[in-house]
Amino acid sequence: MLLLAFCAGASLAHASQVDLQGLQEGGAAGTWDAERIYTACTRLALAPWPSHPVARRAYLQRMDAAKASCMTHPQFLANLGALWLEEGEPSQALIWLERSLLLDPGHLGAQADHALALAALGQPAARDALAEAWRARRDVPEALRARLLPAPISASVPLPAVRLGAAVQDGWVSYRELSTLTGYESNLNQSPKLYEITLTPPTGPEPIDLESPLLPRRGAAVTTDLSWQLARSPEAGRIVRLGVNLGGRFAPGEAATNWRHIQLAGSVSQQWAPWRAQLDAGAGWVGGALNEPYRLVRLAASLERTALGCGFRASVDAESRTQSSTRVLDGRAAALSISSTCTLWSQRHWSWGLALRGAVDEPVNPNRAGGRQDLASFGVRLQGALPGQARLDTSLRYSQTRDREGYSPLLADNARRHLKQSQFNLELSRPTQLSVLFDAEAVVQLSLTHQSSNLPLFRYHAGSLYAGLRWAW
Repeated sequence: MLLLAFCAGASLAHASQVDLQGLQEGGAAGTWDAERIYTACTRLALAPWPSHPVARRAYLQRMDAAKASCMTHPQFLANLGALWLEEGEPSQALIWLERSLLLDPGHLGAQADHALALAALGQPAARDALAEAWRARRDVPEALRARLLPAPISASVPLPAVRLGAAVQDGWVSYRELSTLTGYESNLNQSPKLYEITLTPPTGPEPIDLESPLLPRRGAAVTTDLSWQLARSPEAGRIVRLGVNLGGRFAPGEAATNWRHIQLAGSVSQQWAPWRAQLDAGAGWVGGALNEPYRLVRLAASLERTALGCGFRASVDAESRTQSSTRVLDGRAAALSISSTCTLWSQRHWSWGLALRGAVDEPVNPNRAGGRQDLASFGVRLQGALPGQARLDTSLRYSQTRDREGYSPLLADNARRHLKQSQFNLELSRPTQLSVLFDAEAVVQLSLTHQSSNLPLFRYHAGSLYAGLRWAW
């Protein structure tokens, strides 16, 4: 991949782990002298460049954790910048590549990656000038020189939707991911807990005992998710992406709650320095025994900008939902979303984000219960690296849905339905080597959901805990 990498033995990889611990403890405490710190930084920089996405992310975390002690080491800084460039973060890469070149202006790898990072941000002039300057030089490796050519696909162009992908034929980059998790859910069918229901006919309220109570179904389950993304950059700053996602849940003790889905998606984006525009299109199908199958078609347009160390995004989208048989529930929705993602103060390997969304869901059939719906949501997200190469991704989301019309004369005298939902998600992941042939991530996921409503029929709460493995290749 990036040409700053070169092979080293397994002993160097082990040594890099020891050196990282020493830099964090001895270097920070001032018990290591400058020569010993510089040697530790060298060994970290010379560690084998990982070819697997999971191992590469772990290497980036190790380098990032040691950067405070290695600010005077040009090769270390060049590698750190190269990692960020391969991560699809050219603006982060520039910070460390520029520092490396200040210490060692003749570093060929840092020169190339610096030019490629600028090209990825919509400034290809530096890349073209360096390619021309290197054309007649015999001391530049041919593979390094070839990276600067404006070919149909280049690692210089960030692929934010395809993390650390591998090149395939005809200029496309491929990224595949498979996850298999086993766990337990307290409410597999998202059901309220009702033993009776009160109807409100014109004659007055009538409590009715349910012969078959509405109760949550709980039990063990297995989820599987497989995604495959392809991306191509025909020119600097432009990315074409295609993807397919397959998934499902299997609950051995409650087979009726099983579900499955398939989703197809594509997008085209263009970047101009700090600005980036994107068009998305997608279609999906969801089915299950308790959930009537339905399909979704979605179109979206968004505009992004980087400023003040943050990424800001505004988007509009339209969605069409079609039921397989109960066509009265079909709907068309339009939404506006605003979100931001920022680096956490003084912690470059942590980020936090906010998201706001407002939508209107219009029924296709005017007889749909509740009529038109107004939806609004707010969310916050925090993600970053933890000790031991672990990673945390947590989010909290609150949403409201209000009907414009009464839901049913038999429920609370035709009151307009109002739903409030709070959802908390947490994921912990850590690279783990299962064999010498491939790596994987160990994953633990926790999810808690609470939905309240003025109509008891739509109240429920649920919790789930899953653990398993995720592979990427």
